[in-house]
Amino acid sequence: MKGLASVLGLVAMLLLITPHVSGFSGGPLRNVTDLAPTCAACHSSFSKDQLRNEPEAFANSQVKENKHYKAIEDGAGPYQQMSPADRQKLLADVKLMDELASVNLSAPASLRPGQEAQITVTVKGGQGVVGVFLLDTDLRFQARPVQGDGWVIVGPPKAWGGDGQEQTKWVDSRAPGLKKNLNSVIIFDQKTDLAAKKLAEGKVVWTVKAPQEPGTYSITAVFHFGAEKASAVGTVTTPTGAVLPRGGPGGASARIMFAKPVTVTVR
Repeated sequence: MKGLASVLGLVAMLLLITPHVSGFSGGPLRNVTDLAPTCAACHSSFSKDQLRNEPEAFANSQVKENKHYKAIEDGAGPYQQMSPADRQKLLADVKLMDELASVNLSAPASLRPGQEAQITVTVKGGQGVVGVFLLDTDLRFQARPVQGDGWVIVGPPKAWGGDGQEQTKWVDSRAPGLKKNLNSVIIFDQKTDLAAKKLAEGKVVWTVKAPQEPGTYSITAVFHFGAEKASAVGTVTTPTGAVLPRGGPGGASARIMFAKPVTVTVR
């Protein structure tokens, strides 16, 4: 009986954990608020530069080559059940995704205090859902929503998916009565065709007011996207029908990529 109780306890724990973890595989859909990359501890850093303030050993452990590629190469963890040929294909596919993925930000170089302007972010990459957040710095574990530096987001951000249609699903998920002027956007239903080297594209436009305090400000955007689901061997289906990345819902197959920061002078 004691053994049975232990097993039942483990099953109950997994049932509690799975919805939460799986939800993040499809995006932080319950966290419809201002967001930053600090909570995405399982993701791989796209480049070491975003970890330049961290200890060398920790920074090395977070980059995609060490945190994700190596596990596929070694057949470790969730990849141990894959054949060598499938692992080779998956690795080639995620490397192609990484090679073609991009995020770019455009903003005015100079503004008056309180002046209204638009900031546009374009992205390429991912499959299913992707995330785009407007931030003050490209340091992965210290970035904060751009409002922390005195910017005011005016109204809800506008987002377009790979089909060119405007999407409002993310901001419409805010609870009734709450303002929708978020620094975050989740873009849904993105479709990448790796065979054709055609990555899903998206665009987000924020209308902002410049800080009241004159000075020089840095603005960037972070792009969260998955690297495995677009591969023919990059998914697994659970008994309940959920489609997860091959590396698992809490694996390192998702990416954190920053746009090159833009400097805006307020005077």
